[in-house]
Amino acid sequence: MDTKPLENEAELHIQSVLLKHGFSVAKPTFDTDGADLLIVDSNKTKFTPVLRIQCKGRNISTNGSNISIPQEYVEKNFVVFLYTKLENYKSELFVFFSDDVTGWRITNNEYVLSFNKNTIKKKDFVEKQFHSGHCIQLREILRTCKIKKYTSVIIDSVFLNKAIEKTITTYKEIYPEKEFSKPRLLDVVGNIIKCYDNFKLVDKSINIVYMHNPDVLQQTQTYDNNPSKFTNSDNTSCKLSIEETDGFVNFDILEYLNRIINSENIILVADDFMYEKTLNQYKDKGVDITLVKFKSSDGRQMYTEHMWGDITYPVGLSIGLKEREL
Repeated sequence: MDTKPLENEAELHIQSVLLKHGFSVAKPTFDTDGADLLIVDSNKTKFTPVLRIQCKGRNISTNGSNISIPQEYVEKNFVVFLYTKLENYKSELFVFFSDDVTGWRITNNEYVLSFNKNTIKKKDFVEKQFHSGHCIQLREILRTCKIKKYTSVIIDSVFLNKAIEKTITTYKEIYPEKEFSKPRLLDVVGNIIKCYDNFKLVDKSINIVYMHNPDVLQQTQTYDNNPSKFTNSDNTSCKLSIEETDGFVNFDILEYLNRIINSENIILVADDFMYEKTLNQYKDKGVDITLVKFKSSDGRQMYTEHMWGDITYPVGLSIGLKEREL
């Protein structure tokens, strides 16, 4: 049975309930470690505590159903809401905090909760039925949870592939005896972080989003078999997400920027005049972004007052050149 319609209904219902109780709720543009919704402490500060909400919707029958959560998702700020419908009629909402979830059965590195229309009437389940008292608990977790500081590296695949092609062509002319091959995306990303991540923070993680339209662009680098999570040379936790779109890459990146602009340090790997107006508006509001783009002699397309770095340098390192050769 297709559960997607019920999942969508569940998410809308849960969002409505949270808003009704005075929470600031955001919808992540892309996957955020299992979050369908975010409860945000403040949308006006640079770093803010966030609760990650996963929304589940299930029809309940005598045969029962279950929900499963990857173990890696479950931290103190992770909350599961379960929206149930009994024989497609009566609906109920349950809430499970991280301590509840870690008490579930573990199967294949996932926490699993099984239930049917009889078990949800038992005391342990009834106590999880959502009520105003749970709002106090949500606010307490939000108040006390540790703020994680993030650097986001957002990559426009159209620009990056153009930069790789241009860099290879340039250095083939300078070093005709050398063989240059397509670099791995992971290598390019690692060198961009090494060269231009100036946010030296403790307890930091780096989120890399590579926005790509496979129907438009032939890759000049490969991301096959790249790990989604890795540790960089500074022992900082990194997560790489390949986000495929059927639209314009720059439009989707602008949407993503708008969501994270007040809460994260940002490195934008792009060079297109379509970004210029928005970037200048951010600068006028006091928001700084590090741009990685072409230098003027290579055909820069956008001009802003944000800090910037030359894309050729990290790409050159990724195709096998030494620092002294660049």
